[in-house]
Amino acid sequence: MDGERAGAGGHEPGTNGTAAIRPAIQASWRRCREVHGLAPEPPSGPRADSGAAAPRAVVSAARSLAADLTRTDGVVAVAGGDGRVAAVFGSRSAVALAAAHQLAPGHDWSENHRGTNALGTALLDGQARVTGPEHWRDDLAGWSGAGVAVAGPDGPRPCAVLAFLVHRRPLTVLTIARLHSCAQELGHGLHRRRDDVLTELAGSLRPQAAHDAGPLAVIDRRGRLVAANEVGHAVLGSRARAGALRLAACAEDGCPITVQPIEHDGQLIGTLLTTGPDSPPATEAAQAPVFRLAGIHGGHILLMAPAEIRVAQAEGKTVWLLTDRGRLRALNHTLNRLATRLAPHGFLRVHRHYVVNLHRVREIAPTFHGGFALVLDGPDRETVAVSRRNLAEVRRALGL
Repeated sequence: MDGERAGAGGHEPGTNGTAAIRPAIQASWRRCREVHGLAPEPPSGPRADSGAAAPRAVVSAARSLAADLTRTDGVVAVAGGDGRVAAVFGSRSAVALAAAHQLAPGHDWSENHRGTNALGTALLDGQARVTGPEHWRDDLAGWSGAGVAVAGPDGPRPCAVLAFLVHRRPLTVLTIARLHSCAQELGHGLHRRRDDVLTELAGSLRPQAAHDAGPLAVIDRRGRLVAANEVGHAVLGSRARAGALRLAACAEDGCPITVQPIEHDGQLIGTLLTTGPDSPPATEAAQAPVFRLAGIHGGHILLMAPAEIRVAQAEGKTVWLLTDRGRLRALNHTLNRLATRLAPHGFLRVHRHYVVNLHRVREIAPTFHGGFALVLDGPDRETVAVSRRNLAEVRRALGL
């Protein structure tokens, strides 16, 4: 691809032959060229999927909106948060024309696949208006479209996008205003309904005996603890959070705590944690608070006793736990916070990147300049260097 080529019209950056290109379009072109590595030719291949995830409320609103906006033979399209088209509404001829350009359910219209366009670019920028040669792909030069992202129920990240597209016709200011109003109303409605559903679920967390089966806690999609009963608090901790969104089960000491998805309008909005009868974790938790640390592995949250953890390691903003169950990602913890929580259980900060379980240290390996490293008892015999500033404290803790 010619490095100077920017859009479907073959123009150079900064001009489409008649007028200056808007900054939002220029930014999208740069992403297409430098980040996505897209050529201006149409993407090949049929549908990637048979459908796309989008809230039913958004699809229903698009159908109603189409009755008003498609009198000029345009189409109203809905895509999910991944950019895959969920539905297209309009007259039979307009829908057929759109399908001929792969604007049909199941097709990927994300910007990193289709280039600059009303649907995909709106998902990245919140809103987008793309006309004629402002499209990155050659085959879209005859279309003009406006798209507005619909905020998800748990935050600003879009769960869908609404767009109105016309072929060889101009967009109107009234059409764009209607899209904005509809998308904003949908976002508020999804958020309100999410709160209602989670509140109703929180009401199901009645006090229960430790040996009884039933709900323990409700966690929202962002990983925040919405509510928990006494048993749930004891098992998870009062500030427990779940970072994984699609979980099947989590286990502690071999006893499953089932994590059930909470869905509303076809979207995951949280999780409900329940326990079965004769659950050792719940029984133990009812007698006395039990400290457990959570880590993510695949589709599970694993709750671990401190003795199972050899070392916590910081890599950038992520904290990894080297445990008897493998290498797990710590759940919503910084290394500083972990060091504080684990200190009563024999853990010590030995380096700005490491917190070590001193009960799992088996050897001390001397290093240069009078320093040393700790060799742990895991199958890989991990070696953790002790920083110079922590030497004295580690020596005291180990009785050296």
